[in-house]
Amino acid sequence: MAKRRVEKEYAVVGTWEETNITLTVLEHYIPRYFSRAQIIFHMYQKSLTNRNRNNRKPQVDDDVRAMVRRNLTHEYEFYYFCKQRLYKQYIALKRNELEHFFNP
Repeated sequence: MAKRRVEKEYAVVGTWEETNITLTVLEHYIPRYFSRAQIIFHMYQKSLTNRNRNNRKPQVDDDVRAMVRRNLTHEYEFYYFCKQRLYKQYIALKRNELEHFFNP
C-alpha cells in the first residue's frame, strides 16, 4: 500500500544518503520549489555537516542488528523501493540530457 501511495502521490522521494541525486531529481521534477537547491545546499553544507551527530554512539552487536533487520523487513523493502525509484528518475534525467546534447 505504501509503495502504491508513493507512486501515485509523490513526484520524488529522496534520501540524505544520496543528497546530490535527490537534489538533482527535485530540481528537475519540482523546479518551482527546488530550483538552485544544489547550489544553496553546497553554500551551507559546512554548517549542516554533523549537525545531528551523536558522539557517544554505542556499539551494537551483530546479533542485535540481525534481529532488528528481521523485524523491520517491510520497512527495509520500502526504503529500497524508494531508493530504486529515485535512481530510476535520476538515470532518466541523465539519459535525456545526453540525448539532448547529442541531438540538439
